[in-house]
Formats: sequence, C-alpha cells, structure tokens
Amino acid sequence: MARHLGGSDSILMLHRVQTVKKTLFSPNHHLSASPEFLDRTILDLKTSGYDFITMDEVAKRIANPKDNVGAKPYLSITLDDGYRDNLTNAVPVFRRQQVPYTIYIAPGLTEAKAPLWWEDIEHIIAAQKKISIDLATGRKEFDVSTTEKKRTAYKFLMYNLLVETDQYVQREIVAKFCKAYSFDCEGHVRESLMNWDEVIALSKDPLCTLGAHTINHYALSKLPLDDAKHEIVESRKILTKKIGYEPQHLAYPYGFVEVAGSREFELAKELGFLTATTTRHGVIFPEHEHHMTALPRVSLNGNHQSKRYVNTLLSGIPTRINNRGKKLNVT
Repeated sequence: MARHLGGSDSILMLHRVQTVKKTLFSPNHHLSASPEFLDRTILDLKTSGYDFITMDEVAKRIANPKDNVGAKPYLSITLDDGYRDNLTNAVPVFRRQQVPYTIYIAPGLTEAKAPLWWEDIEHIIAAQKKISIDLATGRKEFDVSTTEKKRTAYKFLMYNLLVETDQYVQREIVAKFCKAYSFDCEGHVRESLMNWDEVIALSKDPLCTLGAHTINHYALSKLPLDDAKHEIVESRKILTKKIGYEPQHLAYPYGFVEVAGSREFELAKELGFLTATTTRHGVIFPEHEHHMTALPRVSLNGNHQSKRYVNTLLSGIPTRINNRGKKLNVT
C-alpha cells in the first residue's frame, strides 16, 4: 500500500528529548522522546536507505521535484521550542550520527517571558485533588482526585484556553492560576528552555539550522492579522540579530488545523519563508511544491517509541486514511 499511496520523504518532528517515565497522568508524555530512541531510530532509518538533509535542502527538493527522480528518500529532523534537553541529549546524538537538524526558537520562551503553560497546567493538576480556575466565561471548579478526572480536566482546559479563549486573556488566566497554586511558571521556563547564550553557541554548529517559531508562542489564527504578522516578523528580526543570519524556516506554534490555517500559510509565504511546518501529520509529496508553507510532519511520538510505529507513520498510510484518501491537508 505504501508504494501506491504513501510518500517517500518526510520531516520528522520532536519537542523534548529526555527519558521520562510515563505515569497514569502524563498528558504531555507524547512530546518527549528518549535519546536512546532517537539514536536507534536514526540508525534504523539510515540502514533503510534514507538520506538525512537540512531544511534548506528540503526546500530545494520540494521546489524541484523533477530533479529528484531516482534519488534516495529523505528525512529532515526538526525540534520545536528550544528545550535545553535538545542541547544536552539530542545534539550529541546528531553529532555522533552526523545528521543535520533544525530547532525552531521562540524568543519569548528563550527569555522566559512566555510560559510553557500546557506543562504548568499539567503540573498543577497532577499535584491537586481539586482545582478552581477563572476562565473567560467565569470560574470553573474541577474534581481532579482520580486519574480519569485529571485527564478530563486537562483536556477541557487545553481546548478552552487554546481554541476558545483570546490568546492575551489566556496568558492572564494561566498566570493567575499558577499564582493561586504557588507554581513558579517563570522558573519552570528558565529551567526547561535554552537561554540565549546556549542558542547562540548552538547556532555555530554546522549541523544546526535555527528557525523562527514566533515571539510568544501564541496560536496565530486566534490573533488579529497584524498581531500574527508582528509575531512572525519580529521573531525573525530578533533571531537574526542574535545569531547573525536570517532564519528561512518557520514552524507554527501548536500547528494543528484550528490554530494554523490558510491565512497563516499565505502570511508565511508573503514574508518570504522558504518553508513553514505544521503539526499536521503526513509525509511529503511532489504536490507540496505549491504548498511550501503548509508542510506536514511525522511525529517521533513519545508514546510510541518503537521501530514499527515509525515505519508505519513514514509509510504515509495512516494520514491518507485520516485524510479520507487525499494526499494533501493544506487548507
């Protein structure tokens, strides 16, 4: 089926690279892949005949599909947000395996001005049996005394705060929530994310490409157009000043359908990015030549750290089924 329905090329997506024991309540566990899994996966995929290339090379290959006839299938590794464990755990793997990688940086996270709010909420719910939060629609209380109730509360809050709530109001709500439960959200970001010294040092690694990820990691489609444009433009300006070259690649924060769509794809194209990546799952087809700012990725999911899962996702079949047979999901 893969030969007839799947693609041959993919962009891999990671966030955290760390060994974390999965507990009964681990809603963000899928965002953490172990360095051992990463190392083993790269070796397996090299053995299977894949080339690992930079995002610059990805852009060239997609833009010139006729030049790729007979070429080996390619993969490009991308990591979102700039977690410190990328530097301590993933980079040694990339250097040992001599594979290029791209890290998308959001200056607001790097400077601890934007929160890792989805992790903050997880930590608070995990530690409590009952919570109260002042949402835009009013105060809401949750019984979180059991694992199932914790999962239900987390799922509700994630959707409400990310999709249904104004992005600026969202940050105020989360800040008050963290304060109410004495959770140091700023300290959490500083501990988890690389600082500028680390980012700048990493930018000198010949294997590394740094890309833009907006300033404050807002859901772009939930912002007014001018604000969304400012988030992208200014993030690139800040990064250019810090690292000495202008990022040519963008990743949309969160990146799924409800928060990154046609408006954002056109905006990234208008601003001259070579590529922009979503978190929509899928492989690369020649037809993506016309959708360079709406590229799908294949997640190296922390919940599925095995060769057979990776091979299944890279076949492209799961996403073809999910897309009801359509090759592309770009609207």
